[in-house]
Amino acid sequence: MTHELECPNCDAIGTLTPSLYASDFKHDQGTVHVVDLECYICSQCGSDPVFADQARRNHARITDARRAAYGLLTGAEIRALRERFSLSQQEAATLFGGGANAFSKYERGEVTQSDAMDRLMKIVAGYPFLLDSLRMLAGVPVKPFTGLAGMTWLSESAVAMNDSPAPQYRRHGGLVAVSSSEYARA
Repeated sequence: MTHELECPNCDAIGTLTPSLYASDFKHDQGTVHVVDLECYICSQCGSDPVFADQARRNHARITDARRAAYGLLTGAEIRALRERFSLSQQEAATLFGGGANAFSKYERGEVTQSDAMDRLMKIVAGYPFLLDSLRMLAGVPVKPFTGLAGMTWLSESAVAMNDSPAPQYRRHGGLVAVSSSEYARA
């Protein structure tokens, strides 16, 4: 079943064809050029209405273009970063801050993250072991990487924040190896 749309300008039914366009938007002192914006074109009157679902997608494209102009992560980059660390949106919000629905809104382009939030995400992307520090600060159990000869790997910052006496650790690239039995006692 095909649902035919009615042109809001001339009320003709079934005359609307999906179309893409580009436009410039004010951005600080200049403009930002955004492509692949969605609309419909009416074959009867030539109007180009934008419906609610298209407006949401257009808003996300405009938000991402402005983010890129500021050097911020786009919605897709934020989602890729979150998925890289196997975090749900709720877990990411708990660790990074920003509120319960922050990452959902960042990824959909409804809200632009602050400069500080963007820097924090970029730092963790470059130094993934710092995610353990965020977990410790948020009161979330640290998820150690167990591998290599039965050793449990934690970030140095997670070990430093642990109040228990520190046995001898093996260090490698910002990670600390603790024998699994020593980790279980901590």
